[in-house]
Amino acid sequence: MALLLVLVAVMALSIIVTGLWEASQPSWEESTLERARFQAGLLAESGLVIASHPDVEPGDVALIQGEATGKNFKVKITSESGRIPVNDLDNEILRDATEELFVSWGLDAAAASRAADSIADWVDEDSDMLPNGAENAFYSGVNYPEFPANADIASLEEMLFISGMDEVARYQPMWRDYFTIHSDGLIDLNAAPWEIVMSITGTTEDSALNFVAVRNGDDGQEGTVDDYRYEDAGEVQAVLGLSDGEWGEISSLITMSGDVLRIESVGTIGEFKETRILLARESEENGNRTVVPVARFRK
Repeated sequence: MALLLVLVAVMALSIIVTGLWEASQPSWEESTLERARFQAGLLAESGLVIASHPDVEPGDVALIQGEATGKNFKVKITSESGRIPVNDLDNEILRDATEELFVSWGLDAAAASRAADSIADWVDEDSDMLPNGAENAFYSGVNYPEFPANADIASLEEMLFISGMDEVARYQPMWRDYFTIHSDGLIDLNAAPWEIVMSITGTTEDSALNFVAVRNGDDGQEGTVDDYRYEDAGEVQAVLGLSDGEWGEISSLITMSGDVLRIESVGTIGEFKETRILLARESEENGNRTVVPVARFRK
């Protein structure tokens, strides 16, 4: 009888221990994941610190560091001005360029025009509706009487409330990578993706792709040491195949060197990655280059 009781007690203890072990596994695995993400975030932050030094240039060897164990960070420095300044879409040329960008993603002309005009109506100060846009009458009809803001967009996420942007998001889930609320209002052709180069200049797809390919150098990657920077407007005009008249229409909206840096740092721990982004304004005073943070966020 005593032996039987001992066996029952051992079985009960085994069941309890097994249950506790199984119950603790999800918590333990979750804790491991959180530690990995935290460490990856620290690596990404380290990359930002190094890239923020005034003497560090795009493609610097210090921007890629790591170990054989899979712990590393990689930083890319570009220009935030390579994106469309969404708060300036009341400018007709920028609005038309945005419409062309949407068409390049697969939207039909009507849907592209509706989204572009609605963005412009959202950020302009008046209540006059553009031909395919949306003002208060439209938003009131869909139970959003407080829209549009008729003010600058404070976050790109706000754009999802704008008429037509739902369809844009369906065709191009990465649409946020093509717009900015932090720039000097000019588009930096040394940083813009080929779709924006094509849309703002009116050049052909092949010419825009070739323009970016030359810019990215032999390795085909942006932000590396072999990148080529266009500095002469005449060269840009020639490579893109633009007439003097076509270049004259857009030249006031173009720059070859935006003054807002985009520093994107990716920290990696094994299969886990964390991304930190810092936007900073470049300036030079008494021969000394300074980098002043403007905004920072996670991706």
